[in-house]
Amino acid sequence: MKRWLSMLLLLAMLIPSISIAEEAEALPKQLTLAPGESRSFSLPFEGYWESDAPEIAEGSGSSIVAHEAGSAIVALISPQGDEWLVEVEVCADLVPASIRSAINIAIAEWEELGEKKLPQDPKGNKFTKWWKYACGWCGAFVSFCLDQAGVPLEPTDTYRKVKPHEGGIPYGIREAAVPKLYTGFENMERITDIPQPGYLIIYGAKGYYDFVHVGLVTDVIDRGNGVYQLFTVEGNMGSTVKRYSFLYDSQAPKKDKKNLTLLPEEEWLEPNIYHYDEPRRTRSDGKYYNWYVNAFCQTWY
Repeated sequence: MKRWLSMLLLLAMLIPSISIAEEAEALPKQLTLAPGESRSFSLPFEGYWESDAPEIAEGSGSSIVAHEAGSAIVALISPQGDEWLVEVEVCADLVPASIRSAINIAIAEWEELGEKKLPQDPKGNKFTKWWKYACGWCGAFVSFCLDQAGVPLEPTDTYRKVKPHEGGIPYGIREAAVPKLYTGFENMERITDIPQPGYLIIYGAKGYYDFVHVGLVTDVIDRGNGVYQLFTVEGNMGSTVKRYSFLYDSQAPKKDKKNLTLLPEEEWLEPNIYHYDEPRRTRSDGKYYNWYVNAFCQTWY
């Protein structure tokens, strides 16, 4: 009996360690970190680390450690000479450069248009022309901005089969339809309730449809207790590009679908830029359906 008890205790001690090993993130080929950040990985083999810029980033044990802004190639080398190279980008601005570029492109499009109304016809709309089809072009707008910034995009109509990308590298999907964007990012395991600049924001309309619109988050202010002030740029709002700022409560009960509220009027500081008081809602069959934030698509993490 004592022997069996000892074996059971030993097994109980081993199971948690096995589970942790299985859950560890595989060592990626590309990685974005902030200065001072460290990430641990499951290594493909045992070996030692070398870095072409150890002052920027280097390997230590099962981790890669970032020191200062810049780029480095960190190599894991086995005793047999096998190499696993990791391209590490250390950003003082945590937002990767290509994602920041996509944000700037989206804002520049808003500045150029001056909220001029565009048709859905590709002949008169650069975003549907890029997409090559007439469409409700909010998704084409965000995909266009990512593409113009050089963010790698999964090809059209592969959203059902796309796999996760390790390391949180900038990545997106070349789609215009909001449900397809959501499904693709969900399959990449890049759906979150916590916003960051450069993430796609997907809206639903309570009592109507969970995927009515998508925009691009340009900035985020953490107001505490799970509440964030969001700044966005969004295409096909009244057939043009507009910018918004509002409050989002990440801890609001999901069943209520009431996580989006207007800023207090005394905080409407830049009305020439942001639409603070415009109702976020969908009209159908004579009824209005209020919007809520469904999810954020992580173009990076």
